[in-house]
Amino acid sequence: MLRINKLYSMPESFEPVSFYSGINLILGEKDDTSNKTNGVGKTLLIEFINFCLLKEFKSSRVSKIPHSDFSKDILICLDFNIGDINIISQRSIGKHNEPTLIINGKTIEFSGVDDALSHLSNLTFKNSKVFLHPSFRTMLGPLIRDERSEFKSIVECFDTKLHIPADYTPHLYLLGIDISPYKEAKILQREIDDLSTTKNKIKKDIEFLTGSKISSAKAEVNDLKSKVEHIKKAMDALDSDSSYEMIKDEVAELESSLEELRNKRTILKLELSRINSLVGDVYINDEEVIEVYNKFKVGLGDAIKKELDDVISFKKKIDHFQHTLLNTRKETLLSELRKISDKLYTVNKLCKEKASVFEQAGGFKSLKILIMTYQKKLEEYSQLSSLIKKFEEFDSKWKLKKSERSSMIISLDLSIMDNETTIESFEETILSMHEYVFGNRKCSFEIKATEKKEIISMDLRIDDDGSHSNEREKVFFYDLALLLTEETFERHPGLLIHDNIFDVDQDTLIKSLNYLAEKSSCLNDAQYILTLNSDKISEIDKRELKLDINFFKRASLTKTSRFLGRRYQEKSRS
Repeated sequence: MLRINKLYSMPESFEPVSFYSGINLILGEKDDTSNKTNGVGKTLLIEFINFCLLKEFKSSRVSKIPHSDFSKDILICLDFNIGDINIISQRSIGKHNEPTLIINGKTIEFSGVDDALSHLSNLTFKNSKVFLHPSFRTMLGPLIRDERSEFKSIVECFDTKLHIPADYTPHLYLLGIDISPYKEAKILQREIDDLSTTKNKIKKDIEFLTGSKISSAKAEVNDLKSKVEHIKKAMDALDSDSSYEMIKDEVAELESSLEELRNKRTILKLELSRINSLVGDVYINDEEVIEVYNKFKVGLGDAIKKELDDVISFKKKIDHFQHTLLNTRKETLLSELRKISDKLYTVNKLCKEKASVFEQAGGFKSLKILIMTYQKKLEEYSQLSSLIKKFEEFDSKWKLKKSERSSMIISLDLSIMDNETTIESFEETILSMHEYVFGNRKCSFEIKATEKKEIISMDLRIDDDGSHSNEREKVFFYDLALLLTEETFERHPGLLIHDNIFDVDQDTLIKSLNYLAEKSSCLNDAQYILTLNSDKISEIDKRELKLDINFFKRASLTKTSRFLGRRYQEKSRS
């Protein structure tokens, strides 16, 4: 059994709150300064309990408290028991990922929340008679419902804005139903969804290629295969002619020679182009030489002066030598180019003559068309057949996973049938509550396995379903019945916290509280913590009220005596 003993802080930053077995009330009350009972810290008190029970920090309202109003170094402490094991959980906002658990006096500091949760899970379920059980936090989901869940569903217990998928694991566990096939079916459902996504993508690709529905794709592949085989036979018929083979080899050899000659011609033309760029009046003329000579003549000593005529004469000798070299190389290149051009003409003519036999009969032309058609059809066939093969592979896997999932659902259904007595007993508890509050037994509870994605269908019907008030009352019936039914209580951690659940009409509220009073002795083996605004109960209502509010009151919060002793503005999510 999980039992809360005390909530406090180190150093003390709020009034410690002690809890006991049975009913525990956290009241929002009026005072001399205000008749308002909201915004006094009831929800935050519950959040502090949940924070110490290692609720995820980012989804906790504790994360939204400004550090100026509550130091991030303050240790929020929760003294609680799991069975006969005493545990003190210490956790600060600043080091929310490094909780400390003091277990029977022995301190264990954790470097991560997951390790601490694993430890608490082992302690909570160590006496469980089944091998597979929910995790610690999963189990606490329906036991400490988030006020922001608005109590719209018996299964969905978290902030509605988070859109967290329904998890039936703790509900099945409490009803004694084997959770193994459910968990396996959930895994298979995710795999089925992934396979469906891939299948649909391939299907779209196939339909885009064929321009028709997937059902016609196989016929398209068979037609393409036939066309490819037909074209291949026509190619083989042309290709098998021996004379064609001989000429084909000769033509290939000649085409290779042509390619080689063309490359050589290109290289020679490139060199000739470079030589032509050097031929002409590209050298320094005599006037330029005279001008430069006169500029520097003054600066030269008498011993090293030369006559201008000698300089010009020397320069002309160099020019003549360069022209001679270039002209000689140019003539050589032109001669080689003429020879290559003649050879190219001869080889090209011979190549055309060799091919003319099949050119006249259309052999080469037909073969080229056949090759182009063959390659196109082969590519289409390969692409389409590959896609269809992939589609069939994924479809087979999808069907296999669907079959395995169906098998798990059958196992789940059998487990539900095996626990029919527990379910009937649980329903009877709800019926008795319904009769007490609404005066009739127009109520039903049903649970079954389904082929739908949710896998489980859990349906609780009460009189006048659908109204805001009655949806909350439905959750109250369901949660409390799990505590009060003997068969479900055997697996129940024994803790239930309801924060602001009774946003209901006055008659329903008074009768619900009176039912708690009637069952208070039955709840002594458990712990029920309830937040309640005292202004909900009028003086007239108090005459009918059987629940001793003051006796079960553990904390009284007002506008001048708030939980944290101050008013603050929550930080927005970063």
